[in-house]
Amino acid sequence: MSSDNASSSGEVIGWQLDGGVARLAIARAAKRNALATVHWAALESCLDQIHASTATLLVLEGVPGAFSAGADIDELGRLLGEPDAFAASNAQVQRTQLALQRSPLTTIAAIDGACVGGGLGLALACDFRIGTARSRFALSPAKLGLVYSPEDSRRLANTVGLARAREMLLTGRLLDAPTALHWGLLNRLVADDELAAVVATMVAELQQTSASARAGIKQVLAYLGGDDHVDHAAATAAFNDAFSSADFAEGASAFLAKRPPQFQ
Repeated sequence: MSSDNASSSGEVIGWQLDGGVARLAIARAAKRNALATVHWAALESCLDQIHASTATLLVLEGVPGAFSAGADIDELGRLLGEPDAFAASNAQVQRTQLALQRSPLTTIAAIDGACVGGGLGLALACDFRIGTARSRFALSPAKLGLVYSPEDSRRLANTVGLARAREMLLTGRLLDAPTALHWGLLNRLVADDELAAVVATMVAELQQTSASARAGIKQVLAYLGGDDHVDHAAATAAFNDAFSSADFAEGASAFLAKRPPQFQ
């Protein structure tokens, strides 16, 4: 990763910008991409940098065989005896996931292998989830004597429906990839060696659309999904403002001329 477009915590978290596409990577293979507080903070910092860049799309990816196994168990053991530090860590996780959920960029989670706990929380904060056949998914707060946060629970319920969210949370059941696809947890299921190619195809498809329109559509969907960060007035403004945008002028002109649009 270039030093100009990268931020890391022990070389675990970093990002690159390539043609308007930010690639945000978690690389902690020895821990199956388990995340400690410092890594969540690094993810948030990278998101801030990406949002200040010229990126219009974001791909979040792990390592072969592990998107993210969730919380770092070693750190979790230490935090059990430090309530204030535990609360601060939870707050950091929530901030990072909300920053990803509320990103104006269109976001894609490229999932291979374990995607559980906080790792699945990250994936649920993305607009699209593409998984391989060896991907596995679970949320197990009940097995730890914990309760999932309202924001996390809403993201899950908005994705798979309330009945299946209830089943996942109350049982902590591990889902295989075909079940995840059937439940709507995955948008697409691909062979293990096809993930990069399918993500590239989706990126190319999205790049034919208007980035500003996609950001506005996300505002409307956030309102419909119950995000209290976006009220009805903001969602309506996103709809109305699009009619006076440069991208609409270009899109309408291209449609009438029967040519591909060249959006900003």
